[in-house]
Amino acid sequence: AFWEQFAHALAHLHTTTRNPRFGWHRDNWLGRRRQVNTWHDDGFEFFAQHRLLRWLGERRVREALDAADRVALQRLCDRLPELLPVRPACLTHGDLWALNAMATPDGRPALIDPAVSYTWAEVDLAHLWTTAPPPEAHVFFELYAELTGLDRDWRERMPILQLRQHLAVIAQFDPDWGAADLVRATLAPFRRRS
Repeated sequence: AFWEQFAHALAHLHTTTRNPRFGWHRDNWLGRRRQVNTWHDDGFEFFAQHRLLRWLGERRVREALDAADRVALQRLCDRLPELLPVRPACLTHGDLWALNAMATPDGRPALIDPAVSYTWAEVDLAHLWTTAPPPEAHVFFELYAELTGLDRDWRERMPILQLRQHLAVIAQFDPDWGAADLVRATLAPFRRRS
């Protein structure tokens, strides 16, 4: 019941808070790092600049990813309009990993520790999908897809959208729990062939 209620609540948030622009009226925080939310009309540009490439300046990311990885990330960002569907901006939690979804005393879903912005709804979905919620959560993903009309290909897009949280983990934690390996695996098709 918790996961069904959560699916309804998140679907409602994502479908009723559409915005013509991507960003937020001020910067906020993702963990211990500033999340830049400068307004953009283009979601691909917003995601590339403020959710992916922004991590390349972080010391741990520089140490974890070599020059070829960084070039591959830029190539991926240049191709985002080919790789992801055009989607509207909506209000997102922004740090929706499984441990930020909790239950009230009466068992209803409650979310904590947001890093809000107007961006693609699938960014929230990708974050939750990455952090391996319990098996009971499968009903959440099925019901959320039904409620929002999410297409069947959404799972294939998750590795690209998950780059944001993997890069954030690398930047902030040592060890990075395999995040650098996941980033390199996602970037592999964008590395130049010799």
